[in-house]
Amino acid sequence: MVRRAVAAAGAVGVLIGVLGACSSGADSAPPAKSQETRRQTEPLSRAGLKKMLLAKSELPETLAARYTQIWPTTTVGKRLKASESRCQPLADAIRPGSTGHISAKTSQRFVETPEEFVTMDLVSYSSVKEASAVMDRLESAVPACPSPLRIGENSEDSDPYRGARKKTVTGQGDQTVSYYLRKVSYADHHESPELFVHIRVGNVIATFKRYASYKDNVIPPALIRAQTHKIQTT
Repeated sequence: MVRRAVAAAGAVGVLIGVLGACSSGADSAPPAKSQETRRQTEPLSRAGLKKMLLAKSELPETLAARYTQIWPTTTVGKRLKASESRCQPLADAIRPGSTGHISAKTSQRFVETPEEFVTMDLVSYSSVKEASAVMDRLESAVPACPSPLRIGENSEDSDPYRGARKKTVTGQGDQTVSYYLRKVSYADHHESPELFVHIRVGNVIATFKRYASYKDNVIPPALIRAQTHKIQTT
């Protein structure tokens, strides 16, 4: 689901309302060094974009205990191709920044164990219009791709998926898109859904990804709120 943000003049009030409604206690809000929010519109350098990455010291208390490490990581490889053209935006989202007019990208992992982590990619696009178009294409692709498809660098080296399934989350930033991409294991044909949450703030898109079963595949809302707040206040 995609939510367009209200006018910039109301952004602070909306953010405070969302934070107050969604959680309490140590999880209730990101660090309060500055409550002034802003909407990034100019292309950023990689150095500028890295300043928006959430530091461990900025995690809410409960998440700091959960995510014992934050690892820098890099998304590499060719652009992935979907077997169905209408599903191409979903393939592009696996490696954020692999298409479109971007100025910089960076990523990191919030690590519980080597097998349990959330990957977060930040991409700065050339304009708000460009970033908004990326989100619009994702919004359209999710309901258009409920059926089996393959995604890979080429047809000989591709992974099977059972399609996309919308995931409802609390909207944040200027636009929010969230869904499961239903990957199928080669070994036992077991479905292992990959959860994606995309948040756009101006011309910057944050993509959160986690792989697990439907039962336990959750990206903590407090983590998404804290990272969105960092983008809005850097």
